Amino acid sequence: MPRLLSLAALVVALLSATLAPATAQAESRNRHVVVFGVDGLTWDSIPPADTPTLDELIATGYSSQSWLYAPPFAPTVSGPGWATVLTGVWPDRHRVLGNDFAGHALGRYPDLLSRVEAGLPGARTYAATDWQHIDEFILGDGIDRKLVLRDDYRVNDQQVADDASAWIAEHGPAASFVYFGNVDESGHTCGTAGACYRPAIEGVDRQIGQVLAAIRARPDFRSEEWLFLVTTDHGHTPGGGHGGTSRAERQTFLIAAGAGVPHSVPVLEPRLVDVAATALDFLGVARTGLDGVPITQPSADPFDTLAPGLRPRLDEPDIPAALHGWTHRTPAGWSIDNSGMRGGVAEWRGWSFTTDEFWTATQRGQARESNVRARGVFAVADSDEWADKFFRGRFNSRLVAPPVPVADATTLTLGFASHYRKHGGETAAVTVSFDDGPPQRVLTYTGDVTARVEHLDIPVPAGSATAQVAWELSAGNNDWYWAVDAPTISTSGVRTGLAVWIP
Repeated sequence: MPRLLSLAALVVALLSATLAPATAQAESRNRHVVVFGVDGLTWDSIPPADTPTLDELIATGYSSQSWLYAPPFAPTVSGPGWATVLTGVWPDRHRVLGNDFAGHALGRYPDLLSRVEAGLPGARTYAATDWQHIDEFILGDGIDRKLVLRDDYRVNDQQVADDASAWIAEHGPAASFVYFGNVDESGHTCGTAGACYRPAIEGVDRQIGQVLAAIRARPDFRSEEWLFLVTTDHGHTPGGGHGGTSRAERQTFLIAAGAGVPHSVPVLEPRLVDVAATALDFLGVARTGLDGVPITQPSADPFDTLAPGLRPRLDEPDIPAALHGWTHRTPAGWSIDNSGMRGGVAEWRGWSFTTDEFWTATQRGQARESNVRARGVFAVADSDEWADKFFRGRFNSRLVAPPVPVADATTLTLGFASHYRKHGGETAAVTVSFDDGPPQRVLTYTGDVTARVEHLDIPVPAGSATAQVAWELSAGNNDWYWAVDAPTISTSGVRTGLAVWIP
């Protein structure tokens, strides 16, 4: 039943609400984050190189490969890549779709340094870059110290390291971004398999080490909390170049080491938008509107619980044999109904659970890479890939969530990430059944839906006790696919009793 707050309790609550922001701000003054951006560095190229600095960060902190979008969502080039890193939102929002930045919407999405300036008044910020487009288009004007050099990366990367070592060590800014461009330049010159690429990686490793050594020599370093993040904007092909859909071009990574980051290789890979989210979360700055999540935030997605049991390929010839990335096993309480389906490719026989790396390897360039708002393990109904092996009947599959209690509630709220491509006569629908009654369609797709987050408020019929949600795809031969992730189901409203109360 409702309870009343005593006057003393009310005073304590008001004082806590008043003092909490001040306390959090005081704590943040002792925290510092440095993001190192290494253009065009592939994750697979680090282990063979002599990189003691990166090796140390990996050995003591968090490290993982990550995966980019690809055309038609956005090309794997620097403009979209660095805009995504620094704003924490995907290209369909910041609208940087090339290196010319034409038609961008960056005015709506401040870079992480500008967010720190706004969220921590008086805090210092720093940026150094030798690709001037980052300063011209992405970084805000209020950053305390900017070093912007022309695009002579072999010379200017060292000047970036020298300036960052001196300024960050002396002033201890709350947030810094330090960019190096020579690895990408070398990738264009000789490719990741060429003779010039590895020396460029080893050179930038020394430069990052120089900056870290200067920071660690600060008189107050041992009493401060420093977080170091290293990332890239895109990959490179063995022969040189990027912009397309290949695994080599889409491969990025995130390394994090320092305060609050235990040594780990995560089972669930991060996304590039997580760089800004992680930095802002560490500093206690609001992350409102970001697509990314901090790497320290545990997943609440039921699909992600399946990650340890993912299997290697069975029928898919183009997927590496050592890659584990699919299962038909469901999370606790979930079920899959494949009534009438026979044969087809085993991995995609009805709804499956998979990962970005595994699913996109089935067939590149068909917008599977655009499924950016899914992360970790997600559900896929892929009638196109299923039909690549002898089958009978249509692709008919239902993914059914556990029943939820709705007694006395007025609204059932459903949220999920959705990525759908329509080809022919297939039907994609979300249904809800109340008290085991007939399914009622609450959402039907009549055209493509790309990387959308759905939010549905569904009225609950009076007297209902339970509700059950399902995602249904019915398709023919070589129709397209539907990917779903991060489902949330909740209830709200009451039919009786007080509408407003203090629990």
